[in-house]
Amino acid sequence: MKKIRFGIVGMGVIGNLHARTITEDASDEFALSAVADIVPDIAGKAGEKYGVPSFNDGLALYDSGLVDAVIIATPHYWHPPLGIEAARRKIHVLCEKPLGVRVGPARAMIAECGRQGVAMGCMLMQRTRATMMKMKELVDSGLIGEVFRVEMICSSWYRTQAYYDSGAWRGTWDGEGGGILLNQAPHSLDLFQWIGGMPNRVTAVLATRAHRIEVENSANIICQYDQPGKVGYIYATTAELPGTERLMVVGDKGTLIAEGGKLRHGELDMAISEHLVKSSAASADHIPHPKAAWKDVEVASGDQYGKHIEVTRAFARHLLHGTPLVVTGKEAINELEISNAAYLSGFNGGAVDLPVDAGAINELILRLERERSTGKGKGMRAEADAAMAKLMGR
Repeated sequence: MKKIRFGIVGMGVIGNLHARTITEDASDEFALSAVADIVPDIAGKAGEKYGVPSFNDGLALYDSGLVDAVIIATPHYWHPPLGIEAARRKIHVLCEKPLGVRVGPARAMIAECGRQGVAMGCMLMQRTRATMMKMKELVDSGLIGEVFRVEMICSSWYRTQAYYDSGAWRGTWDGEGGGILLNQAPHSLDLFQWIGGMPNRVTAVLATRAHRIEVENSANIICQYDQPGKVGYIYATTAELPGTERLMVVGDKGTLIAEGGKLRHGELDMAISEHLVKSSAASADHIPHPKAAWKDVEVASGDQYGKHIEVTRAFARHLLHGTPLVVTGKEAINELEISNAAYLSGFNGGAVDLPVDAGAINELILRLERERSTGKGKGMRAEADAAMAKLMGR
C-alpha cells in the first residue's frame, strides 16, 4: 500500500513534535520524508535526528519531489504563502493553527487548495479529545434541546516571561501577529464554535497584564447569534493560576459541562419551554420548577488534550481512503474569524459582524504594528505580506 510522505516546514518546538510523533508512530500509511527550516543549523540537525533529507527553504523541500503532503509549522504569518506554494505544486496542506494571522490570506490559501484539488486540514487536535467528541455528539443529538447559551473559560494556558522571551517572534505584532487569541486560544475558540455554534457578532475587551509583551494576554468576548436570545461568552488568558478549561453548553432541556477531562450532564425533568407554557395560566402557580439531576457522562478513555498524531493519521487516511479529516480548512477558519473580530472590537470599539472585513483587520494589524511594535519580531509580517503579494500577482 502507498505511504503518504510528509514533509515538515519549520523545525521549532511544534515542528519537532510532529517529526517525533510521525517517526514514533511507525505507520504503514505514512512516514516522515523531509524537513526544512530557514536556519541551516536547525534544518541540518533535524535531518540528522530523524534520518531524512533537510532543506534550508520550504520551497526547495516542495520542489524535491520527496513529499506528498506538508505540515506547515512556521510562525503564523507564513502559513498562507507556504500553503499556497504547496498547493500550486499539488502538495496537500496540513497547517498548524491558526491558518494565519488575518482572514484575508487564510481565505486565499483555502481557495487555492480548492482550485488545485489538494486536501487542506488544520492541526486543531483538541477535537480528538474524548470528552469533546462526546459533548459534540450529545449536543447534535438534541439531548439538551435548543442551545441558548455557550460559555468557554480558557485560563489553563499560563505562560512564563521566559516563554515569550524564547523566540524573537513571540508576543509581537510584526512577528506573531497577536497574543493568546492567535497562539493558545485557537483550540478553545474552535471547540466553542464547533460544539456551540458559530456566532454572527462579537464584542470584546482585550488586555495585557503582568507579561512584558506587545500583544494581548487576556480576552473577554461576548458572542451573539442568528438565533434570537442565544449568547456566548469566552474568557482566555495566559496570565492566571490556577487555571481551568471549561466548556458549558446550556439548552432548553438541560446543560452539559466539560472540565478537567470529565463531562457532566444536568438533565431537566421538564423542558424550560414546556414549563413556561404550563405555568403561564394564573391557576398554575403551584407547578414546581423543573428539577435538575446531575450525572457524570461516560466517555471513552483517551488523552485529555487531544493528540497531534490523530490529526496527522486522519489526514493520511483521507488521502488514501477518502475518510473524513478531523478539521478541514473551511472549518478551521471559523476560529480565526472570531479572533479577528475580537481584535477589531477590542481595539476599535463596538460590535463586529462576522464574517470579518479582511481590509479592516489588515488596517488594524498595520496600525498596531506602527504604534506598539518594538521591532523584536524583525519584520516577519512585512516579509510574509511581500510573498503573498507576489503569489497573488499584486
